[in-house]
Formats: sequence, C-alpha cells, structure tokens
Amino acid sequence: MNFRAVLILLTLIPLFSPASTDSINGIMREVETRQLSQERQWLKLLHFEKDFFQSRQSQMDSPLFFLSQDGKKNPQAELLATIQAFFAPVAGMDVNDHPQCRFPARYRWLKNQLKDMALSWPDVDCPRFKAFFEGIRGESVSLVFSSYYLNNPSSAFGHTFLRINKAASLRDGKRYELLDYGINYAAETDTNNAFLYGFKGLFGLFPGKFRSIPYYYKVREYNNAESRDLWEYELSLPQSSVDMLIAHIWEVGPLATDYWYLTENCSYHMLSVLEAADPSVQILDKLDQFVIPADTVRVLWNKTELIKSYSFRPSVRQVYLERWRLLSAEEREELEALAEQLRTRDEITYSQNFLTKDPVSQARILDTFIDYVDFRYSQQVQEAGREEQLKLRVLAKRSENPVAPEAVVIIPKLEEQPHLAHPSGRWGVGALKQLGDDETSILFSHRFALHDRLDPSWGYPKASQISFLDMDFSSGKKLEIENISAFELVSAGAWSRLIPENSWRFKLGVERTRNENFQPTHEGIVRLGSGWTLQKGHFDFSAQLLGEVHYGPHLPHDKLWGGVGPYLEAHFEVNPFWLMQAHIFYRRDSYVGVQDYLRTGIESQWSFTKNLGIRLQYRNERFLERTSLQLFKYY
Repeated sequence: MNFRAVLILLTLIPLFSPASTDSINGIMREVETRQLSQERQWLKLLHFEKDFFQSRQSQMDSPLFFLSQDGKKNPQAELLATIQAFFAPVAGMDVNDHPQCRFPARYRWLKNQLKDMALSWPDVDCPRFKAFFEGIRGESVSLVFSSYYLNNPSSAFGHTFLRINKAASLRDGKRYELLDYGINYAAETDTNNAFLYGFKGLFGLFPGKFRSIPYYYKVREYNNAESRDLWEYELSLPQSSVDMLIAHIWEVGPLATDYWYLTENCSYHMLSVLEAADPSVQILDKLDQFVIPADTVRVLWNKTELIKSYSFRPSVRQVYLERWRLLSAEEREELEALAEQLRTRDEITYSQNFLTKDPVSQARILDTFIDYVDFRYSQQVQEAGREEQLKLRVLAKRSENPVAPEAVVIIPKLEEQPHLAHPSGRWGVGALKQLGDDETSILFSHRFALHDRLDPSWGYPKASQISFLDMDFSSGKKLEIENISAFELVSAGAWSRLIPENSWRFKLGVERTRNENFQPTHEGIVRLGSGWTLQKGHFDFSAQLLGEVHYGPHLPHDKLWGGVGPYLEAHFEVNPFWLMQAHIFYRRDSYVGVQDYLRTGIESQWSFTKNLGIRLQYRNERFLERTSLQLFKYY
C-alpha cells in the first residue's frame, strides 16, 4: 500500500475512543482559537509563499506532502488534517508510514505550540527517522558556498548547500569536518546540453530534490573534481533549531519540487528550510526576485546577524598552485619533467639531478606533483585509471622520504571573499556619441546578473565573466535596442605548460549590427571563441579564434550569415576598483565581394565603491566611431 493510500485510509478510520475524540476536538478548537494555521513557522513548514500574482500557496509540488486535498492552498485545512492524522492508530500499517514518522517537524511544532495544555500525546516510535536523525545530528549548521564553475551550466552562478556540523570527537576532542553531513537541493537533470538545460531550468521543467550527503562526497565533487573553492559560514542557530532542521529535511527529502533556475533554486531552498527550522530567521524577503547564490551569501553577511564565523577550504588546484609558487626554478623543472612522463609514459623515473637533491627539496617536488595529479587528473584518479596507478608509485617514493609535508596555508585576500562582492544586479545611465555627426543619445542599461570583467573585482573570479540578461538601450531620435545578452560567458584562465587551459567566450543574444555593407539592423547572434590567455601579474592577454552566426530578417543579403576571424584582447587591473581592457577583432564574413569587418575598442571602469562606478568606452568600426560614458549602480 503506497503512502497516499495510507493517508486516504487514515481520514476514513473512525476514532471510537471518546477520550481520543475529545482530545482531537479540543486540540482543533484550540488551534482555531489561537489561529495557529497563520503562525509563521507553520506556514514556513508548509513552504507557503506569495507567487508572482501575490496569491499565497505552498511551493511544494508533490501531493504526498499534504494530508488534506486542499493543503497546497489552505494551511488551516492542512493543520486540521495533520492533527487528525497524528492521532490515528498505528495498527494495520508500517509504523514508519505513520504521519508522525513522516512529518516529525510538524509534530514537534504542534506539541511545542500546545505545551501549556495538559494533553496526552500518542507518541509513535519511528525507527527509520530515528536512525536518520541520530546519523546526521550535529550541534550547529553552516551555509557552504561553492565558487563558480563555468564548465557546468547548473553551477555557473555558484552553488550553496548546508552542512550539519557534528560535535567534537569524544576520543580526542577534535572536529572532523569530513564526517559531517551536507544538505543539498539540486535539479534532477536529464541532459548535458547547455541550451536544453537552460530552457528547462528557466521554466521549471526539472524536478528538484533535497538530499543528505556525507560532506566528504561534496568536498570530493567540488574541491577536487571541479577545483572549486568552498566558503563555509557557520550560522548562529540554537540546538533546537538544528534539530528542527534535520526533522524538516526528513519531511521534504523524498519529495520532488519544480526546480526554477532563477528563483526556486539551490540557494532559495537552503534559506527556505532554515526559515522553517527557526521562526526568527528572516532572509527570503531580503532577496531580489531572482535568487543568485552569491547574493544569498552577501545578504546573509550584510543584512542579518546569522553568520557566526566563516572559513575557507581551498580547491586542490589552489593547493597545487600554492605549492608550485614555493618551488625554486630548478625544482619547477623537475616537476615539469615528471608531468611530461605522466602524460606520455606508463612509468615514472627520476633524474640524476632529482636524486642528488636534499630530502627537503625532493619532498617539495613530490608533494607538488601529487597535488598536480589530483588536480589535472581528478576523474582518472577517482576511477582508478592509469594516472592513479602512477600516483600510487609516486606516493610509495614519497613514503621513503622522512621529511613531513609542508602545511599549505592559503589566506584569501579581502577582495577574494564572496560575501564582500558587489551586488549582482546593475542599472546604468549615460550618453552615447557617434563621432562625425551631431547625434548624441541617452544610453541606459540593466543587467540582472552577475559580473563582467570591468566590474569591481571584489569577490568574483578575476578571469571570468558571467552575465545574464544584460540589456542596453539608446534613445536619440527614437528608442533603439543596442544589445540584449541572454547569456554571455568569458573564461580567461591562464595557459601554462603544466596547465594548458583554453580560454573561451560565448554569447547568445540580440545586437544592433552596424556594418558598412548594409544599413544598421537588429540581429540575433551566437558568438563562440576559443584560444589561449597568457597572464603576468595583473595583466593578461588573450588570443582567440572567434566565430559568429547572425540572423537578421531585414538584411539585403542572406537572412542567416556568419563570419570568423582572430580576436585579441588585453586586460589590466590597476586595482580591484579600476580596470581596463582593449580589443581588436577582424572578421571574414560569409558574403562574397564585401568588405571584411574590423573593430577596435578600449574601455575602462573606475568604481567609487562596490555599488557605484563609471565606465568610459571607445569603439572604432572603421566606418563608424562611437564613444560612451555610463554611471553604473549595483543593487
């Protein structure tokens, strides 16, 4: 018998015991008198929120979450059905299917609300829930922010999840974080296609589920496999709220809800279960309409008193790079020789120069190489592939060295901390001037999220740009769309011999195209480029092959056309508040017998604060020169 059938049966079981009937009737009268169905925590336990049309209903989508047929829209009906179900006899069903066992957080809440009444509660023993509760129970909760990962569309804006922090070991008094449990909410995806993922995620077509996962799994996934830093923010919650959180996760865990990429996403639901666990927590009403993981961390830091402390867990890439920085020039040469053998051979041999080095130097080289293998070949290592076998041989060699590994201590700078980042939304207003004529237009813009490479770099990856719904309009003789970017991503990770990463860029949107071969028009555009970036200090230079596909229904030539050519860009950070970049782009178009396209440009932004900046831009398209000045306000 499934759970829904059990619930229907429960509503039909007559409770013949006069004492039981009197108790239930008394409780129902009391909850109606006190209007407990309108209590904030009850509404939060049911996940009642106002929707786009300002009507209130539960955001839980599975009918198994409700004991009343009208429970999704009627918290009073759900409360009365819940009370009746809690007093139902256990006989004739699996005890774990009893409503008290399915909804332990509701049961705790109801007993606490009516603790002043002399009631005999029919407590049911729930073995499955008890095992779950005792298995993950801890003394505190942390919100964990996993940094941006552009190679996966679901993680491009970062990711947040909760960690239940266990008490220190009774044996030695130490905390073992890897033995904690993570509480995660994520989409149950059925595609790796970025376009399909974006469409289904934007329109709530994926089911989302809560899961409890050992923390070491999350560390392996984010820190190791995806080289993402983890920022851990311990929250000030009493033990009763921590216990209530675990009980509520049990309630929502088996059930799917519609996953909305921009609203009801991982960050939103991490905050929603916190609010359900503790009625004093109020965060959701401080967020914007679109919920970005980085914004939730910033709001927690700036607008609440919830954050007790925070810590940083660097990715395996960060650890490797820190070890590499500590090597001498000769030691780096030995490291490169080992890396080359790993790439091309099935055996690792050590040069005479390595063997004659002192044990300290050998230890530094081997420790760095081991971290390099874990970073560059994380998947192969986890799958026990060839690289794992070679790593084991290196570990055996390292075990012969008596020198203890040097501890890697990475203390992030203030400008690298995500809770200090600028807000992701941005308004802009300014002027656009076409040189050579008297036309000056008012220029205004709006971006929903997140960051481009001229924004203040506090809290964001310096080599990345992630823009969503970035729109620019000009108003001169008439209102014109200059640019609408659905998505624009830039990854400008530095190339090196040991980390031969590609840099790339992608854009999907609409642009006002100016070209000497035809009149200005609006076109849909897909832009994709790939190449390499070299970095020296705060300066980087990118060289890419950039291709574009245009669609313009009013073009005098083909409606669908494209072009390809070299794109060069230089980027310089004077400081986190003053950045500049210049580019040149030559494109050979698919038209025959027309002039090739050439564009150069330079732009710079200086920010007064993390919330206010001014940007100057100059662009020369050979047949047209334009300059613009805009004031940006981040919100």
